[in-house]
Amino acid sequence: MGFILDIFTLALYIPFLQVDEEDISRNAVHLKQYSWFQALLNEQTSRELIIYHQDVRHAIGRFKTEKLHKKRYNLRCERKLLQALRHAM
Repeated sequence: MGFILDIFTLALYIPFLQVDEEDISRNAVHLKQYSWFQALLNEQTSRELIIYHQDVRHAIGRFKTEKLHKKRYNLRCERKLLQALRHAM
């Protein structure tokens, strides 16, 4: 019985875990305000991964734009994006 309940709960949350191109684009626009993201875009390898690599783009799409202005959250996003870039290389 618990297994069925777990699957049902997971099925309810899956739509919220998915990222679409709209999320990625919106977050990229907000991220361009920050020097650390602009520095990544200026590096050719990072830029290509940000534009084309699905896992890196997924990481960008999961960021919460309304929290990006908070320093601690911004640092967390920077670390997550750098980690995704390292894994993609």
